[in-house]
Amino acid sequence: MTVRKFVVGVVGMSALLGGGPPASAHEMTERYIPVGQSPGLSGKYTVIGKVQTINVRDQTVAIVGATGTWSAKVTARTKIWLDRSKVRLTNLKGAFSDLRPGATVEVKHEGHQRGISSGPAEWIKVQVLPSP
Repeated sequence: MTVRKFVVGVVGMSALLGGGPPASAHEMTERYIPVGQSPGLSGKYTVIGKVQTINVRDQTVAIVGATGTWSAKVTARTKIWLDRSKVRLTNLKGAFSDLRPGATVEVKHEGHQRGISSGPAEWIKVQVLPSP
């Protein structure tokens, strides 16, 4: 079973049993979805790119993508996950120290707003690649 099928199954069962998916169902399963594959979010409300710089003192990270540069502030509420789907392992909870220059990340800023170029991050997924 792929992660995508699992998420679709959970959301579908929630819709059948409760009349609609609870708001937290997506949040609970988000950590298991690979970078760039979040249904309804990726590419619309998230930023995908490479970490350019990290400011440990301010707890901010600059991300460079195909269409620009964004900044995300990591707060106590920000969830960081390690997307290990490329190495065929389950995802793990991460930390600010897992953000490294050159790493591919997907960032969702707080709220469902398009076009945000900076602000607090709701979650950050860090893609883990196989070792060379």
